[in-house]
Amino acid sequence: MRFLEPLYGLLLIPLIIGLVITWPRVHGMTKGRKLLSFILRGLLFASLVVALMGPQAVQQNKGLTTIFVVDRSDSVSEADRKLSLDFVNQAVAAMGENDQIGLVAFGSQPVMEASPGGRRGFSKIESVIEASASNLAAALRLAMASFPAGKGRRIVVLSDGNETQGDALGAVESIAAEGVAVDIVPLGSDTVKAEATVLDLQAPSEQSADQPFELRAIVDSTVAQSGQLVIERNGTAVAQVPVSIPAGTSAIVVNQEIKSAGFYRYRAYLQVAQDSDNRNNLGAAFVAVKGRPKVLMVQGNPAKRELATALAEQGVTVELGGAGSMPIKAEDLQAYDAVILNDFNASLTSELQMKMVRNAIRDSGIGFLMVGGEDSFLPGGWYGTPVAEALPVDLNVRQRKVFPSTSVLIVVDTSGSMMEDVGGQTKLQIAANAAVLSVDLLGRNDRLGVAGSGNMFEMIAPIQPLTDKGAVKSQVKKLAPGGGGIFAEPSVVAAEKALKNENSRVRHFILVADGADCDQHGISLAVSSRMKTDKITTSTVAIGEGKDVEFLRQMAAVGGGRFYLVKDASKLPQIFTQDVSLMSRSAIEEGVFVPKVMAGEEAARGIDGLPALKAYCLTDARPLARVGMRTGKDDPLLATWQYGLGKSMAFTSDAQNRWASEWMSWGDFGKFWAQAVRSLTRKSALNNYDLQVTPEGGKGRIDLKATDRSGNPLNLSTIEVRVSDPEGNSQKATLTQEAPGVFSGAFAAEDVGSYIVSVVEPTAAGETRVAANGFSIPYPPEYRSSRPNLPLLEGLASQSGGLKLSKASEALRPLAIRGESVSDLWRTFLFIALVLLPLDVLVRRVVVPLPKFGRRTIEEEQPIRAEARQPQAPNEPRQKVARVRKQKKAATSNEPISTAGSLLAAKKKRQSEEDDSEKKT
Repeated sequence: MRFLEPLYGLLLIPLIIGLVITWPRVHGMTKGRKLLSFILRGLLFASLVVALMGPQAVQQNKGLTTIFVVDRSDSVSEADRKLSLDFVNQAVAAMGENDQIGLVAFGSQPVMEASPGGRRGFSKIESVIEASASNLAAALRLAMASFPAGKGRRIVVLSDGNETQGDALGAVESIAAEGVAVDIVPLGSDTVKAEATVLDLQAPSEQSADQPFELRAIVDSTVAQSGQLVIERNGTAVAQVPVSIPAGTSAIVVNQEIKSAGFYRYRAYLQVAQDSDNRNNLGAAFVAVKGRPKVLMVQGNPAKRELATALAEQGVTVELGGAGSMPIKAEDLQAYDAVILNDFNASLTSELQMKMVRNAIRDSGIGFLMVGGEDSFLPGGWYGTPVAEALPVDLNVRQRKVFPSTSVLIVVDTSGSMMEDVGGQTKLQIAANAAVLSVDLLGRNDRLGVAGSGNMFEMIAPIQPLTDKGAVKSQVKKLAPGGGGIFAEPSVVAAEKALKNENSRVRHFILVADGADCDQHGISLAVSSRMKTDKITTSTVAIGEGKDVEFLRQMAAVGGGRFYLVKDASKLPQIFTQDVSLMSRSAIEEGVFVPKVMAGEEAARGIDGLPALKAYCLTDARPLARVGMRTGKDDPLLATWQYGLGKSMAFTSDAQNRWASEWMSWGDFGKFWAQAVRSLTRKSALNNYDLQVTPEGGKGRIDLKATDRSGNPLNLSTIEVRVSDPEGNSQKATLTQEAPGVFSGAFAAEDVGSYIVSVVEPTAAGETRVAANGFSIPYPPEYRSSRPNLPLLEGLASQSGGLKLSKASEALRPLAIRGESVSDLWRTFLFIALVLLPLDVLVRRVVVPLPKFGRRTIEEEQPIRAEARQPQAPNEPRQKVARVRKQKKAATSNEPISTAGSLLAAKKKRQSEEDDSEKKT
């Protein structure tokens, strides 16, 4: 045993002195009891002192625990995977009596396949491993944390060493500090295969139109060979270059020239004959070509060209299209300086596309304008979407304005087809979430109910006021599958019965059914017509095409509501909010009004008087938004705000001949819209930035060269950049200056896909200018190298004192230093002290004379019992009372000593007995 703080042992000296001094001063106890009390007190304090000294038990280790760290990433071939398991099994066969073996498998994350234990073989790796990356550092840390006590420790790494995440050399430093050796078994060294890889595609981040530039493809090949390099620009092949590649790393240069402004994506495909894996034959780069601003306008009906034509006449470059023109890749949005959604319904775009638009505004400074109409804002189903986050107006107007009270009943198909998975959720879960969104949209004085219809009609949430929205949402989320198929007639009849008793001014019924499995039509159409007569409207939602779509369409027609055909169940939230807002009359305000222009509105600069408008979409301005134009009822008509790096604008009326018919013939129509669009387009950076981003260990490394317009290096301590990743998330990175005009930094970049990196350039006027560039990870970094990283593996072994193993039995060789196991004992001594404490108190304070107590009880009880049996004479009561008092007094004098008074009495009695003894002698 050893002590960590032996100086605390000096406290034993005053402890011993104190016991010796107090021994003659303690009275009132027999000699044996006094000795026992002092021994207990001494042991109690000694245990506390020893606990303070930090005692540790030390013993030599017996046996060896070897943990094998096995690489299961994609860069390891099947042959090497089998070789790894064979190596481990051979080591198991060579185990000694006291040895243990454990197994950690790793890819992007480590998994403890087998905790250290006895003799057992491994036929395969049972754990599920994400093999698209290698995190050897995490695997080493897990292995180190898994060693049991009492045995020697060794780690054996079976890997090709091509780590793509973490820092294995950094992790092995702490392992070596604890005296644990890391042996290595390199994989892939004996495998000779022909492999070619595109390591990188380099291009200038910014380029002027009509100016030649170079694309540089960095390729690596294990053998010398020939082939061709195909260059694509925005998906179209623009060059096919014959190449002759030497063994090793080389560069292929291709000249390019772009005539028009925009943001261009280049891809390079390497085609060679000798190649074992073509997944890594792709490189990607982006080039931004400066020129006139370009605007993307997306409309539900592209044939209505009034707004696009007016902008073009004012010199604004507009690209007009329908839902199909909405970009599906984040980098495609970088070709535009602004995006306009003109009377465009949310159901025509995907969740990912909405996130891309939001991110382009927030992280790349692209301007955004939403123009109203019956398919825009709240009536267009944009409530609760990512795009709505960027709008300067709030679409949840029922919470702030007074509308007719509304009762809504939603009946959802709960048949088996609704359990189909859509993006990680079932159709039924999406429908439930859509109903929850409807709860948020309605006001506290409105009423809503939700029912499920499958084998039977079940009211999940009875129609009730929304004063406690949380409780209603909890009920709605209990929608569960009911099996069978939805039966229309019972659902419609039940809806009529429930809504007929409602006193709300607006009563609305929504039926959600599978378009191919909505049975028992019966009298459903007649009931829907009767409900319309009673001012109860009916809307239907058909999920997917099928035989019952036409029936559901007819039901909505006779019920006075709307019919929605939803091929993608993920659109249900937009459909629900759109329908509820329209039918509850909280989406569109009709009535002719003349816009009120606020002072300083840039869109109306130099314009005197605006024509009247006939309607607008109801919204409410956000707290930080600037409202430049208002309606006759002071609702927002034109509002703007800064959203991240970009400016977002909302015009709540339309720009067509429906609500703005008088604007179509207005002479300043084009001028108004051109000024509005130019005020929000992305402002290009004033300085010049050469931005290069490369993947490196799960991160994107940014190298930036920045100069002003005169070519002088920018002298700034830091530069901020914004990064939007393939999943739609945003992050910031700060670049630090390494030399005049040279900056560097990094950001997390583990996912495959395109990243948009934007340099933020604040100006003295307070506005933000942006220089954007793309960066792409075309394939997992795991596929970048086909050769083992021997320097890394050898570094692990050399730093920790390990070896490169050739035989499995070497993994179980005796350790040069057996080592010792140490366990802390201070808790044990503290526990001993806690046990001794009550014993010490018991011996000092409590005395129980059991033998004497037993005799007294028997002897004194016998006379009392005998007297109780004898008849009492009339003159005996006083004698009996006196006798009892005498007995009680005698019993009291013989009670155990438990108080200070009794101790004093015992002392006096003992002293009296000693005096009597002396007199006799």
